[in-house]
Amino acid sequence: MAIEKPEYQVIRNVGDVEIRDYKEHWLAECKVSDVDDLRMASNYAFNRLFNYISGENKSRQKIAMTSPVQQEKDADGWRVSFVVPSSFKPDEIPLPLNASITIRKVPGGKFAALRYRGAWNNVVFTENSERLLAALKADGLEPDGPVVSAVYNPPFTPPILRRNEIIVRLKRG
Repeated sequence: MAIEKPEYQVIRNVGDVEIRDYKEHWLAECKVSDVDDLRMASNYAFNRLFNYISGENKSRQKIAMTSPVQQEKDADGWRVSFVVPSSFKPDEIPLPLNASITIRKVPGGKFAALRYRGAWNNVVFTENSERLLAALKADGLEPDGPVVSAVYNPPFTPPILRRNEIIVRLKRG
């Protein structure tokens, strides 16, 4: 059985970067404050999010695992999220019991994505973010929001087989 991912179409390529048109989707998101390390933030948030999809929600409903796990840096830490399966209508998404988890709509639109294999950590996140942003600048495209780390595989997947991405929304134009 395939793991659901947000739906998108590739519009074109800019070198190694895919320009994608994403459909609207929803995230179950956990805020991790006072943590600079991407992997540490993921570890803190993962159990809370896993409990949410395992039935620790107001509906006591199990929710299918999706991919990728996304991480977005903000002023005082990270926001770590799972994609809510598309089978849920917005008003049917189970509400979290844990106050650190919120449900957030991601409007559809154009995004740029740079795929890479291997480890994911702060150094790799920074290097690939810079590569993505440089490719966009060279093509005259502007980001519209923060760069997001997207990890598609479980941690036990050998690094050479992992699918990771750096994604950013693009300004209209």
